[in-house]
Amino acid sequence: MLKQPVDSKQAGVSKPSPRNRLQNLLGFPASNLKAAALLQQRGLTTLHAGAVEAEGVEADADGRFVALPASAYIRLQADSLEVLGWHPRTVEKAHEHSVKHLLPAARLCTEPTAVRAFYVLEPHRRPEVDIRPASWDQAHDALLRHTFRKRLLHGLGRQPEHLRTVGEMAARVPTFLVRRPASPFRLHALAERIAAHLQSDAAAHPPPPRPDKTAKSTSLWESAPETAVARRRKVTGGLHGRGGLIEQAGAALRRRLAANPDDAEALLRLADLLRGEGRLDAALDACRRVVELRPGHPKASWLCAVLDGAELPDAPPVPEVWPVPFVLVHNFLPPDEHVALLALMLAGRECFNELGSVDGGYVLDAVRHALVPDRRMMAEVQLGFEPKLRKLVEDTLPRLGMGDLGAYRIEGQVSAYLAGGFFRPHSDDGENGSNGPQVRRINCLYYLHRQPKSFTGGDLLLHDGKVANTFTRIEPLDNSIVLFPSRCVHEVTLVECDPDDFGAGRFVVNSYVWERRVDDR
Repeated sequence: MLKQPVDSKQAGVSKPSPRNRLQNLLGFPASNLKAAALLQQRGLTTLHAGAVEAEGVEADADGRFVALPASAYIRLQADSLEVLGWHPRTVEKAHEHSVKHLLPAARLCTEPTAVRAFYVLEPHRRPEVDIRPASWDQAHDALLRHTFRKRLLHGLGRQPEHLRTVGEMAARVPTFLVRRPASPFRLHALAERIAAHLQSDAAAHPPPPRPDKTAKSTSLWESAPETAVARRRKVTGGLHGRGGLIEQAGAALRRRLAANPDDAEALLRLADLLRGEGRLDAALDACRRVVELRPGHPKASWLCAVLDGAELPDAPPVPEVWPVPFVLVHNFLPPDEHVALLALMLAGRECFNELGSVDGGYVLDAVRHALVPDRRMMAEVQLGFEPKLRKLVEDTLPRLGMGDLGAYRIEGQVSAYLAGGFFRPHSDDGENGSNGPQVRRINCLYYLHRQPKSFTGGDLLLHDGKVANTFTRIEPLDNSIVLFPSRCVHEVTLVECDPDDFGAGRFVVNSYVWERRVDDR
């Protein structure tokens, strides 16, 4: 938990001593949700992070952010416990269904301590640990991303204050990006590397300057960060462009199949490649051939059902890395309703006056760049759209591998992806407790665009898992709708079109199905 520096000269404001109050609030065991709400009500910033007190750090709160002492437990997953010499079965779980365990801290700092630096951990596929200073944008996005229970800030009305605080932290506290090997996991080596860096002159690296917001264009869309768009273009070109990785992999597989047309493993890999290119019919043909060669092949049978829209076989043994089931429907709306809805979008340029938010309601240009309209347009769209969507959801639940959802609600949003629009890989299976315990289960994306199509890109990629390199590509065809589980990691590829033509973009009606969980108490 971080405390904003307090100006004691302000009338009626004093510097509270948070030590005893905070320890009472977080006396263990305590609900993380309740603790976060109590802390945020008191104006404290809650981060999903751990804190380590280093020698030589002065605990001086004047003009500095400070970390406050919390509960004397460390939440660790099983692999981290084993590295530290503990057997997971001997350590209490955070709660019944958690994958994390509670390890008592050997020592606990009991006084507020000045925050000297932030270290953001990220895995990569190289063998070394790389530590480098973060830009203001990178630090800002990381602090927002790692805000604990950020959705509570909306109900408390503290989101604007939190954004200002995070902006100040990014500008005043040095932040470092730590990229460590994803495998093998060398915990001690990582800790030693960070400790050495903290004691070095490099840790004294001053925070980067905050970007000059006044220098940006007044146009929301023109404020897209060029570096983020350039990174998306680089990723797209390296993977999908001429001579890219997909083209190289396809050539190698075709050479292998030319030598042996009955190579089932090569055929299955070819099916993965074809669906990654958006050639779903060709991918289905390759899968059917695998099933002919190896009847009952688990993954081939599963993928055949997914691509053919058939009843799914038994759940895969490792569902997090298998193809995600989806339902794709063409010509979803009757022609007259589709034409009217598209006309509403194309004529509503003045209504699209906000940048789309992510990650609990924050605008992160480096993660997503899309425009959303005002509430008036969204309400008008949903009025006639939701009844048809409910019928489709109920008819297709078995094809998504889901049973009856019981009582559920649908919330919607409209988005416009213009030139440079994109959405990085993410999942949407969040929870909401505002109207009782709810969980988002299904994403429904309805596409509209002008004919003939005036843009390239904007494809939906449904990733097989969080770390898998295979995915299903779905082209955003006019008047088509796709449904898939909200837990699926998915992304929107970079849109390229005329930047001066609003109507050339890719429009989508996003709808989310929330299942209401029964309270057993």
